[in-house]
Amino acid sequence: MVSTFTPNIQLEEPARGDQVGVWDTPVNNNMTLVDLVVGGTVSISLNNSPVVLSAAQFECKTLFFSSTLTGNVDITFPTSFTKSYEIFHSCTGSSAFTITLRTTLAGSNFVCAPPGTIAEIANLGGNIYYKNLERIGSYWDYAGSSVPNWVSGCAVAPYLATIGSTFVTATYPVLAMILGGGTLPDTRGRTRVAADGGAGRLSSAVAGFNPDTVGAGGGSQNPQQHTHTISITDPGHAHVNTFRLGQQTGGGSFPAFGQNDQANFTYNSCSATTGITATASNSGTGTAGNIPPAYIGGITMIRAG
Repeated sequence: MVSTFTPNIQLEEPARGDQVGVWDTPVNNNMTLVDLVVGGTVSISLNNSPVVLSAAQFECKTLFFSSTLTGNVDITFPTSFTKSYEIFHSCTGSSAFTITLRTTLAGSNFVCAPPGTIAEIANLGGNIYYKNLERIGSYWDYAGSSVPNWVSGCAVAPYLATIGSTFVTATYPVLAMILGGGTLPDTRGRTRVAADGGAGRLSSAVAGFNPDTVGAGGGSQNPQQHTHTISITDPGHAHVNTFRLGQQTGGGSFPAFGQNDQANFTYNSCSATTGITATASNSGTGTAGNIPPAYIGGITMIRAG
């Protein structure tokens, strides 16, 4: 009789009647393999050369990549040994180069190892996928100024930059269902606001866009054009009207002002209080507006697939 092997991690299954007196050999081999799959760790030094994993390496749970990358490196997994892995990418040089995790199957899905962290992947018999990244549709605020190369280096990028661009809905069907189409939100230079949901806290009339449509956006850093009306009350001022009362002694006509007998006349005045209304010109057409204290945090991406 001939032993068979389990399809995923190749545990030996002796046929009935086999291994008489030597049953410990397959049992111990199986126990060793299970131990590696569950808790084995192997360290692999990388530079710029591709690595085809040996059995002693791909059987382990955790692959620890170390040293300095001087070029992009492909790590090849077998298609016949399928399981999940923990990948710890601790190499330097990751800003310029990537570690790609793939199998020998032509046209299969492949991913890249995120630097500086432990990532979980699954080898599904030819296609390799991430495990336990954020849920599709969740946002990732990234402190860098561009999409990292471990994201863009994947067969299907797990994140897309939210810059208002379109994406292929056939490639990202779940994201398309969530967003209601194939257009990404545009978060550049904007703050994020939750959908109003009928609460009436944000109206389209004021905002200039639908507050319940995911991805809708607008606004301006300049104040909206408007008019200030200013009412000013004058505290009062005198309008002086000078006139003469009385009569010249000795008859004759009134003398002109400045003559000596001017002292024979009295002078009175009257005043009035006036209100003034002023209207300012249109405001809000300047080239700069006010924003609260802020910082530029990087870019925003969305978990896509």
